[in-house]
Amino acid sequence: MSTLTKNLSIVWLCLAIIFECFSTIGGDTSILSGWLLLIWTAPFSIIFEFYLYDWVLQYMTRPTAQILGSVFEVVGSYLFWFVFIPKIWPKRRR
Repeated sequence: MSTLTKNLSIVWLCLAIIFECFSTIGGDTSILSGWLLLIWTAPFSIIFEFYLYDWVLQYMTRPTAQILGSVFEVVGSYLFWFVFIPKIWPKRRR
């Protein structure tokens, strides 16, 4: 991983955590941060929020499901964008 990619991934992760924290405080900030988090951590946030959330609620409480979903969204998206995609993307030749 190059220095630029490493710095970009750290900034991406910090913003994802900030959006996640702000989405739980309530009010208009929560709504805006929730939408930003949904976009920022796509595609895993969309998968969890629209397909898996109701299924997970059958097996655990709502706070536990939200924490599990937050971890799934941020970690899954990070691995997707900064580990999986760079491995399959063709390397540039210098």
